[in-house]
Amino acid sequence: MVLFLTEYFRSNGLGHLRRCIAFSELFESEGIKTKILVNTDHEDAEIFQSELNQQNWLVQNQLETWYDAIIIDSYRAEAADYEHFKQYTHHLVAIDDDKRIEYPSGCIIYNGGLGGLVYQYDPNRYKKILVGPEYALLRKEFRENRIEKKINQNIDRILITMGGSDPLHLTSKLIQFYHSEFPSSELDVIVGPGFTEFTEEEFHQFPYLKIYRNLDARSMCELMLQVDLCITAGGQTIYELGKLGIPFIVIQTAENQTGNISGLVKSGVIESYIEPSRGDFLTNLSQLNQKLTNVSVRQNMSTKLKTIFQIKSFDIVGSILN
Repeated sequence: MVLFLTEYFRSNGLGHLRRCIAFSELFESEGIKTKILVNTDHEDAEIFQSELNQQNWLVQNQLETWYDAIIIDSYRAEAADYEHFKQYTHHLVAIDDDKRIEYPSGCIIYNGGLGGLVYQYDPNRYKKILVGPEYALLRKEFRENRIEKKINQNIDRILITMGGSDPLHLTSKLIQFYHSEFPSSELDVIVGPGFTEFTEEEFHQFPYLKIYRNLDARSMCELMLQVDLCITAGGQTIYELGKLGIPFIVIQTAENQTGNISGLVKSGVIESYIEPSRGDFLTNLSQLNQKLTNVSVRQNMSTKLKTIFQIKSFDIVGSILN
């Protein structure tokens, strides 16, 4: 059995949980049983339709058995915590986005995404280093998608998704802004379970607005394929958009997104992104909107994304267990 230790709080962590669910699906598809322990302050983790076990594993850290592998996806665990769990397996995997800490020697480093193009890990310290967009974890609905995204001439439908908690409380501002910038376009808005300062009532008179809560992976995939442009935070969602070839504008909402965003720039997918704390946020956003109204720019981005996030033949399960 493979054990996942992760976290999901109202302030952050939705991407961690989704990533572990996607990882778990890979093992389960190979006939390997998995278990996910989630350190959380939520009571509604069952919305993810997965076998989740809510436990503060950083405090209740005594495990009852040996595991084929233990995979930790956390921004709270310290090096000593990784050392502790190392005694329960031969294969300890540290999921990392930005070289957060120095992980124990002999463990496996996993940075499955664009951050792998930016950060360098010591090959003499770690047993294996699995990095780069070819290792990006996607939920099965995105991995198995066979629909070819058509890039339309106009931007008639826009998706806004600021993650599970929208820590900078940008969603309301973005709705007002895009309603003004594209008054005849449809707006689809994802409201995450950790939103604390968003109320739908203030937008009830917006004729082309649809607000969604608690979308499962299939519904999210179908929605993404229908839009012409997505306004997104720089976390796990960009990998799903990338696999589908959906043009997007990135807004950095957390420090740990730096690797992903730097990788997008380095790979030539984007030239710039939005940092809400720098400059005139909405003016910068308007400039990117104008650039992406050009259909050839969006088509070029879509092509690059599908090339980078093409599902390749890397056996992640085998790479960890063998």
